[in-house]
Amino acid sequence: MTETPHTEPTTAAHSKAFEDAYQAARDARRTLYSRAVAYAAHLVRTHLPEAAALTVDTEGKELHEVLDANGNALWHAPSSAGHGLPDGITDEVNDLLDDVIPFGSLSGAAGWKAAPQGMPFRTIRLPKPSAPEAADRRALTARLAARSFFPTPECLAEVHAEWSPGENAFTITGLAPERTRETRDRIRAGITNAGYKLPDGALTVAASGLLATPAAATDLALAVTILAVAGAIDEKALEKVALIGELGLDGQVRPIADVNEAVRIAYASGYRAAVVAEADLGNIDVAGIGVHGAANLRQALTVLDALASKK
Repeated sequence: MTETPHTEPTTAAHSKAFEDAYQAARDARRTLYSRAVAYAAHLVRTHLPEAAALTVDTEGKELHEVLDANGNALWHAPSSAGHGLPDGITDEVNDLLDDVIPFGSLSGAAGWKAAPQGMPFRTIRLPKPSAPEAADRRALTARLAARSFFPTPECLAEVHAEWSPGENAFTITGLAPERTRETRDRIRAGITNAGYKLPDGALTVAASGLLATPAAATDLALAVTILAVAGAIDEKALEKVALIGELGLDGQVRPIADVNEAVRIAYASGYRAAVVAEADLGNIDVAGIGVHGAANLRQALTVLDALASKK
């Protein structure tokens, strides 16, 4: 921009206002690119922790390659589609590129250098991750698991939940087939409406020995085990505590039929504590086991935390 001196006050004021706005726009564009690259780095490193640079097709506004610090390809379009980077992450990065590339000045404000493939490909150097981000990525690349048990007339059935990075998925196995989808939808809604979030990634819940058990009675055990995987509660808090109750779509813990029998079986199996629906407390007369009521999922976790602190 060439500056032109102005002496007339009104003209000078307009000129100064324009120059300030112009500079602010240039600064905003630099900030936009910086934050877009930081966001893209976060998305990609969630699945490819060694990512150090991206190659993008600025004409197609698409991610072309993910490179490590030595320039080796960790991911390459289209041959790596669906591997290394989930398609959902690739789509999100492409949407980001589609939003920012039209702002121009890719070699100036953005600092994107011409790639070895030649134009329209450019290389974007990713910022170094902070220590907390590196720790988060290490956690995200690990498989996480938790388990609890539910008393049934036949056995102490195990509920095992496992999370791994990847495309978002939520699967429950071990329930009667006609009740699996209904239970999954109820658990998802109950967790969300209680103020929690299912972890991003692949979540698999396996319930062994529960095919003959009324599905709703296992809701509390399923939900709490999932939340242990999500980090909402320490998995150790689930040890030796029976979890018995239906979960409403609103996150409320509801009473179940034959709760007294379920608590009796838990006690006979060596359990000395149980969490049930608050409304079920008056229906239990089993001696020797501490029975604690919870009106909702959040209260159930509070009870479990309190019990764990006494162990």
